[in-house]
Amino acid sequence: MAIKFLGVFIAVFSSITLAKPIFETYTEEKTDGWSAVSQILAETIIKSDADLKSQADEEMADKDFKPGDYNQLFASRDLPLATDQKIKFLFIRPKSEPYFQTFYGAHTFFHWIVDQQGKIIFAGNSDSFRVLKSGSNGMKDIEEAQCRGGKCYLTKLSFKAAGYEEVSCRTQFIVSGKIKEGCD
Repeated sequence: MAIKFLGVFIAVFSSITLAKPIFETYTEEKTDGWSAVSQILAETIIKSDADLKSQADEEMADKDFKPGDYNQLFASRDLPLATDQKIKFLFIRPKSEPYFQTFYGAHTFFHWIVDQQGKIIFAGNSDSFRVLKSGSNGMKDIEEAQCRGGKCYLTKLSFKAAGYEEVSCRTQFIVSGKIKEGCD
């Protein structure tokens, strides 16, 4: 567990020194001070994945939460994703409290990007998430880190006609912090 956290820490902070991201968050970040999510938006997220909904419903029942009261599980922040600052997006992730295992992995967390109409334009599950200064097609690039086996895989995604698509991947070695192009 400590090695995994160290890997995410190295990946996040070495990327900062290379190019400071516009926005970033990671699995263990506290969501105190983040904005609430509407019930409609929370339902949109939950209903987008039948397995996730089933697991969330089961965990809510186990913890004696009111069935279907999904908005208490999520937090959001405005996301500076479009080059046109008038176009707004939200970054949504699970709240740190109450903690629901449904939305986390070994050191990963689920997250979604939602547009002004409440449509999910990106869904991910990673150790960290960043919005980069670079971009294409009027949208900023994003980067997700997946860490395992002594390495972090830094995947860069750019906006294309059909949505965000992977354009490159780099491997960062946790112990040395060195980065090489490509992912194996």
